[in-house]
Amino acid sequence: MKERVRRQGFGLPGSLLLVGAFVLLWHLEVLPDGFWWQFFLLWPYWPAAAVANLLLSRLHPWAGSVAALVILAGTLFGAWWVAEGGERPPVVPATHESISLPLDGVQTAQVNLTASSGVLALGGGASAGRLLVGEFEGMAFPAAQYSVRMSSAGGQQTLEINLQGSWEVSFPPQRPISNGRWMLQHASGVPTQIGVYGGATTLDLDLQELTVRSLNIEAGAADIVAVMPANAGRTDASFRIGAGSLNIEIPAGVGARIELAGGVSSVDIDSARFPAQGDGRYASPNFENAANRVTINIGASAGDITVR
Repeated sequence: MKERVRRQGFGLPGSLLLVGAFVLLWHLEVLPDGFWWQFFLLWPYWPAAAVANLLLSRLHPWAGSVAALVILAGTLFGAWWVAEGGERPPVVPATHESISLPLDGVQTAQVNLTASSGVLALGGGASAGRLLVGEFEGMAFPAAQYSVRMSSAGGQQTLEINLQGSWEVSFPPQRPISNGRWMLQHASGVPTQIGVYGGATTLDLDLQELTVRSLNIEAGAADIVAVMPANAGRTDASFRIGAGSLNIEIPAGVGARIELAGGVSSVDIDSARFPAQGDGRYASPNFENAANRVTINIGASAGDITVR
C-alpha cells in the first residue's frame, strides 16, 4: 500500500491546496478583480498540467507532480499578473439603494439588522413621519440584495432588515457586498429594541438621540463605534464580538455599569467616571440614582475595548 501511494505522487492534492490558497486570497481581497476570468481564459494550460503529470509520472511520481504544480502555479500567477496590469472594466457596477419606512402611529419598534461586510451606520434624524430611512452606496453584486420584513402587534412595529450578501455558486466566483456603506436614520422618541448581527464589518452606531431600550450586538472580526443614548431612561446593551475593536462612548450625565467577560486582549476604561468594582466590573458612583443609565455587558474572545 505504501509503495502504491508513493507511486501516485502528490499532483492532485497539491493542486487542490494551491487552488484553495488562491481562493482564500480572493476572499481576503488580495487578488485583483478579474483574476478568475483571466484564469478561465488560460484554460488550455489545465489539460497541459494533467498530461504532464501522467507522462512524467511514468519516469518518477514526483516528477509528474512537480511538473503539474509548476504549470498550474504559472497559470495562476499569470492570471494574477494579467489582471493587475492594463485597464479593465469593474467586475461590479456602482450601486445605490434606498429604504423609507413610514411611522404610521408606531408606539414601539424592534429593529434587527444583519450585515456581513462593508460599513453599517445607524443614527437619529429620520425625516418627519418616517420610522427609518436609509441609503446604500458602493459596490454590490446582484446576489447581494437587501430584504425588509415588517410586522405589527399591539402597537409595536418589528422590522427585520437583511443587508448581507448571499453566496452564489458561479464561475468566476463572486464576493458578497464589498466596499459598500449603509447609512440608516431612525426616528427619535420611539422606544426601540435594536439588534445588529454582523461578520467582518464596520459598525458606526450613534444612538445619542434615540430612545433605545435594548441593544444587542453580535459580530465577528468587526470594528465597532457605539455612542450610547443620552435621554433614553434605562438602556440594556450587550456586545458579543470576536477579534476586532469596540469603542463605546457614554454621554455626559449618563450613568453606566459595565461588565467584562471573555479573553479581552486590551481594556481601556475611564476609571474616573467608571471606577473598577472588581471581577471585571465598573460602575458610575451615581448609577442607581441616575435618570439616564446604561448597563453594558461585553463578551469578547479577543479584541480591544475602550469605554469613555
